[in-house]
Amino acid sequence: MHQHEREGIPVARGGGALIGLQIPCGEFLTCNSIFGYLTVIMAFVIFTGSIYLLLAAVFGIRMGYLILAVAFFGWMILFSAIWVFGTGAPNSKNLGPRGTEPHWQPIVAGLTVASQKYPMVSSYPGRPWRTLGPGAASSAQSVTTAIQQFLAAKANTDLHINPVAPNALLTTDFTVENVKFATSGKVSLAVAQAFYNNGGPRVTVVAYHDSGDVPVYSWAFFAASIFGLAIHLPFLDRAERKRKAVLTGGQRPQWYGPA
Repeated sequence: MHQHEREGIPVARGGGALIGLQIPCGEFLTCNSIFGYLTVIMAFVIFTGSIYLLLAAVFGIRMGYLILAVAFFGWMILFSAIWVFGTGAPNSKNLGPRGTEPHWQPIVAGLTVASQKYPMVSSYPGRPWRTLGPGAASSAQSVTTAIQQFLAAKANTDLHINPVAPNALLTTDFTVENVKFATSGKVSLAVAQAFYNNGGPRVTVVAYHDSGDVPVYSWAFFAASIFGLAIHLPFLDRAERKRKAVLTGGQRPQWYGPA
């Protein structure tokens, strides 16, 4: 039990709720993310829906939808193609939704560590582990940050503390030292020692470098847009042929009265 709970002061375990909507906000679904999702959904319904109402009033419900769908997927192909291929300018790729960024991923931590996949771990801090020069200080800082985040998240989970609660452990509560690097084939590895600032054992943490998959969502949007256009375009072509036949003297479909 937390100290504040023993003193009779309730400690919030959740992230609160959206004012007026009474939607609970938890650890993994924050209030800000819920607001973002609702904003996107409402914008799509309002702006796309208003265009559909105008098209449906002129062309009918079915053909209005097909025109809107073809135009939307065609625009998405152009938009997502810019995300995937860029505009030719420097750093113009992957400006849309991004997948997993390149990062250091801790895989094991303990007083003593060993790995069947990476047996060299047991030889730390000796060879082949090495300290990088001053020019690679950013790599050591990236490893330090990743290990601090890993230890803080693990400690909060073990103590059943909400990471966004006021009493949650922070990354700055941990100190990381003796960061060293090695390679196993094409995999870059890092090992460091870390401890809790307010006391505790010194643990060894092993991490590998994950290259990430930044363009995965851009490619997903691009492929989905092509698929959506390919599905709707033949139906729009057939609907236009029927409409042309009616406008040039063909037989109109039977009218069954107002809906």
